[in-house]
Amino acid sequence: MDENQIDQYYYGFLAKGDVEPLLKNDGDFLIRKANWKDVVILSLDVCTNKGIKHFIINKNANGEFYIEKNKKKSIAELIAWHLSTKTPLSQKSQVILKKGIPRPDWLLKKDQVKMIKKLGEGAFGEVYCGEYLDSNDRVHLTAIKTMHDSASRESRLSFLKEARIMRKLIHPYIVRIYGIVVDSSPFLILMELCEGGSVLSYLRKNRGMILPSLKLRFITESASGLEYLEQNNCIHRDIAARNCLLTRNHHVKISDFGMSNEKTPIQDRSLDKVPIKWLAPETLQNRIYSTKTDVWSYGIMFNLHVWEVYSEGCEPYPSLSNIQTRAKIIVQNYRMDMPEGTPPEVASLVGKCWAKNPTDRPSFAAIHETLKDLINMLMTTEPSSSE
Repeated sequence: MDENQIDQYYYGFLAKGDVEPLLKNDGDFLIRKANWKDVVILSLDVCTNKGIKHFIINKNANGEFYIEKNKKKSIAELIAWHLSTKTPLSQKSQVILKKGIPRPDWLLKKDQVKMIKKLGEGAFGEVYCGEYLDSNDRVHLTAIKTMHDSASRESRLSFLKEARIMRKLIHPYIVRIYGIVVDSSPFLILMELCEGGSVLSYLRKNRGMILPSLKLRFITESASGLEYLEQNNCIHRDIAARNCLLTRNHHVKISDFGMSNEKTPIQDRSLDKVPIKWLAPETLQNRIYSTKTDVWSYGIMFNLHVWEVYSEGCEPYPSLSNIQTRAKIIVQNYRMDMPEGTPPEVASLVGKCWAKNPTDRPSFAAIHETLKDLINMLMTTEPSSSE
């Protein structure tokens, strides 16, 4: 085994939650970097009949590598020796290496990526427009999210969790992830580039000029994506016009899964990362998130997606502070009026999304079906026009 071969099994700083599902059979192994007692180590992760075991690859003063006793001049030589001799990695564990697991296509290397232009700031770092070279030497245009070098361990894990969730999501109205780079800092997430910017920016830029059919298409396409998340037990937790992007042809792509979770419902004691005006009553009172809080958000509270579209990007609860908003929602059961020009069918649907009892709110499947019916009805009544 040479250095190029061992490189196939090197996973950089990929977290345990990402690598463990890849190790399926007894003796499967890979190598990754990890933080252990504030020190960066090389970890040899091996699948055993008793679960995943982690072994530190040590290096002595002579530059030799070893797990327990047997020392070799390189990691490749060490791994090759354990494979060929079937010598256990340690006397106590009796774990034997059998098969290295090659890096998946989505685990990219930094030399495959080229940053071209800064687009803005993200939750973890900067966002760029760039290119990446795939395994077939094809060049793809991509958006690149970066992680600040100074980011905490918790932020790094959240960054990787966002990528992990996105890898499982394949839907026409959800931003597609191409891969991640975690061999060295800064960490990168490469995803579909949406050249139309955010829905919120589009609404504000084109205020007063947007056809009803386009507004309805925006909320219908986002409902379709959210229905898919609902079917896959994924809570977005940050549904907003600012987190929905547009393609060049103005089709919606749900993005920003930094707060998302694959379990429903969940309880999160902190409200630090979310705007108060966008939260459902049960979140404000009990810190509970579920697909039904996403429904509320879609309708208007959590991130007021429908209200934002029909108000053409206006701030929710104008003139109210966060404290006043919270009091009116919880104590007075207050709901905002829908903006002028909102179709009555949409206003009625939003009212259902704002039901105080989460079980009384519709599912995203029902919301999507209702909106598709409205689009079909509108197509028979609205004259054709360019959008």
